[in-house]
Amino acid sequence: MRDPRPGLPWSRRRAQRRVDYATWMASAAWRQRRADWHERWVATFGSEPVCLVCGKSWTLRNGDLHHRSYRRLGHEGDADLIPLCRTPCHQQLHRILESNPAWLKLGRVHATDVIIAHLRAEARHRENANG
Repeated sequence: MRDPRPGLPWSRRRAQRRVDYATWMASAAWRQRRADWHERWVATFGSEPVCLVCGKSWTLRNGDLHHRSYRRLGHEGDADLIPLCRTPCHQQLHRILESNPAWLKLGRVHATDVIIAHLRAEARHRENANG
C-alpha cells in the first residue's frame, strides 16, 4: 500500500485496513499461504508459475503475489492472487494503479486486469521490437 498523499486525511477505517494489511503481509500465515498457492499452481498447471506480465520465472523467493482484491485479506482465494515479478512488473502495476483515482473507480479487480493486459502488450511489443 502506498503512503497517504500529503494533506489527504485518512479515515480511521482506512488507517486500520493499512495496519491489518501490514500485519498480514508480515505474518507466518501469509508466508504459508504463498507456499500453498505455489503448490496448488504447480499441481493445477503442471509447471512453475511465471510473472503474468513479462513471463519470467516466479518463485517464492523473488516473486510477489498481487492482490486483485483486499476484500478477503487473510482468506484470499487463489483467483485473488496474481504472480508478478517484484521488479519491475509489480512496481509498474502499482505505479499505474495509484497514478489516477479513476483506476480505482473501475474497481480494483477490473483495474488490475486491464493494467496487466496493457503491461503484457507493452512487454510483447518490446520483445518483438528487439527480437
